Amino acid sequence: MVPEVRQPGSLAAYLRQHLNLTPEFQVGGLDVERIANIAMLAMAHSEEYSANAHLVSLVGGLPLPSDEPHDFWFKLWQASGNPIFLPGNIRHQVLRSLQGDGKALADQLITALSEMSAPQRKAASTVIGEALEEAGMWGSSPDWLGDLWLQDVERTSWRILYARRENAENSLEAQEQFRAGWKNA
Repeated sequence: MVPEVRQPGSLAAYLRQHLNLTPEFQVGGLDVERIANIAMLAMAHSEEYSANAHLVSLVGGLPLPSDEPHDFWFKLWQASGNPIFLPGNIRHQVLRSLQGDGKALADQLITALSEMSAPQRKAASTVIGEALEEAGMWGSSPDWLGDLWLQDVERTSWRILYARRENAENSLEAQEQFRAGWKNA
């Protein structure tokens, strides 16, 4: 699952500053080294995008919502004790993640996981692990598979939220201040 591409605004500033590439620059004039430099800069600015793609992939690995009254999502809600796992409650966040903005889904999931008690987390792990086994994943037990999934969702959600924090210093000026601060330390 790959979300729609959302380019961070600071990438254009880096391309202009470090490679003298303006938005109007025609691609035909690039040599392999400049293309490689663009790829490295894009990769350095892709933390949120790659984490969002991974979070969408994790959710995509679970069964699709269905009309069955006691489907996977109902069982996950019952096990976790949190109604956020009902498809109607996260539908918009999942769709926004597919559009490239995973902050709302990450926030909902990390909050729901942090509110689970130990028995709820174990029960949710079992439900998730059983679904993953049915989908062809294997492991020592469904509990183990489900726990790995929950841990991955927590860490991936954290990466998205950290990359999107309100005071993130992603501007070229902030990067130069960071570099100078550590040079002078």
